[in-house]
Amino acid sequence: MKSLIYLWKRTMVNRIRKALSKPVTYIYIILGIAYVAMILTGIGSLVMANNWNTPIYLVYALSALVFLSIPSSLLQYAKRKGLLFRQSEVHFLFSAPISPKLILLYEQMKSNMMNLVLTLVVTVLGCTLFGIPVWKMLLYFVLAYVVENVLEAGLVVVLYGNERLKERTVRLLCRAVWLVVAVLVLFAAYMFFTQEASWNVLPLVLDHPFLQCIPIIGWNIAFIRLLILGPTVLNVVCTLLYVVFALLLLVISIRMRCAGDYYEDAMKFADDYQEIMQKKKKGETSGVSIGKKKKYGKAQVEYKGSGAKAIFYRQLLEYKKNKTFIFGIFTLISLALGVGIAIFAYLNHLSASPYRFFIVPGVMAYMVFIFTSYATKWSKELENPYTYLIPDSTIRKVWYATLIEHMRSLVDGCLITIPAAVVLRLTPVQAVLTVLIYVCLQATKLYFNVLSEALLGNILGNFGKQMMRLLGEGIVIMIAVLACVAGTLLVNVEFGFFALILSSVILTGLVAWGGSIAFSKMESLQ
Repeated sequence: MKSLIYLWKRTMVNRIRKALSKPVTYIYIILGIAYVAMILTGIGSLVMANNWNTPIYLVYALSALVFLSIPSSLLQYAKRKGLLFRQSEVHFLFSAPISPKLILLYEQMKSNMMNLVLTLVVTVLGCTLFGIPVWKMLLYFVLAYVVENVLEAGLVVVLYGNERLKERTVRLLCRAVWLVVAVLVLFAAYMFFTQEASWNVLPLVLDHPFLQCIPIIGWNIAFIRLLILGPTVLNVVCTLLYVVFALLLLVISIRMRCAGDYYEDAMKFADDYQEIMQKKKKGETSGVSIGKKKKYGKAQVEYKGSGAKAIFYRQLLEYKKNKTFIFGIFTLISLALGVGIAIFAYLNHLSASPYRFFIVPGVMAYMVFIFTSYATKWSKELENPYTYLIPDSTIRKVWYATLIEHMRSLVDGCLITIPAAVVLRLTPVQAVLTVLIYVCLQATKLYFNVLSEALLGNILGNFGKQMMRLLGEGIVIMIAVLACVAGTLLVNVEFGFFALILSSVILTGLVAWGGSIAFSKMESLQ
């Protein structure tokens, strides 16, 4: 055990020393502190403005975190993919005379460090913002963290390190977890459709006694409610089941035999994970999954034109070899988002609202600005020497390297807009303009990625490029929104949308031109 503690300590010390040797680290620290302060201040203002500064709303937030974390953890542990061993740990730990169980617990505790920080933040917020007594939050910090980690450690050893579980049994466990998740989704859907569709449905779902009776997930919520809100018959019984189950897992994991048969799966998972991370950085996302080889179909394209168009046709050929062509998980998310907006608008009678025209563009702008962009193939072109040898202008190279992404944005925009436009009774012109707004928003994000990659490279790392993208994208969106508001007030909604699109196209064109100028500098350095 001392060797594992020493390994963790030296790893952290070396990482800190390496980070502090880079001047950019201090910029990250300042930006990180400012960002955390901004987030905490924003949360505090939001909570106080909506009168959410009561213990019950803290319970709601913690219950939502349970839904997000526990089901995915159970699935990953059951499939022996919940712990990520790095290449150095594979070579050092697996060959060392250390108990395989201790290695599992070491990785589990290491991956749970963020959980410790989160629990500490929740404890401080509970005392300061939600008015909960200090002794009660300290009790929550100790008991919740200890019991949850005992249960998770037992699950890791039993599911990940169990050498008697057959593949069929593992599949049944995974299906059982999916069944629990399906029950939760169906229950939430039932409450959503039987009650008035609004945010008020969430408290009804989270307060429902049925929720606390669900094994592991519901028992965890009952445990939280007991510690923060006080005892009831239901949460006491469910908490006892939760604690007994955790202790039972602990006893089983101690008595269970584990000789390290999981080493092979862990090594393969580590290799696959590293390979996939490298592919995602290059933009190869379609058909990429851990443990499965990417399969290509047969395809052909007819090259037309000359110069930089070769980049577009090469990408088109790659996409045609994929089963899903240019589409992926984000396509399904776009369709689900469009249907969700339509259902919400129908249940709340938003078709009669004077602001119905701005619902879909508002959701689009929020989604584009907040969510991280998916990897695309344009960055892969920077690694191809022939890209710099093509006798064409840099702006055309940037355009044809990103053209397919605009096509994908057009499809996603249609999937989001059409279902909502039908329910909100938008005219065909308004629907088309809404789709074009989405294409412009995605283009803004895309070309700021190009510009940040070209200007910053590896100087500030991914975080620096992300901050530059968010800042630039926020400025463009703000200017475009002001143009839309002015056009709507002066003429009508259609003219406001047109003003938004025109301003976005002009600003995004300047960003793309800036990216192409920096791209020419990169060409000269190759």
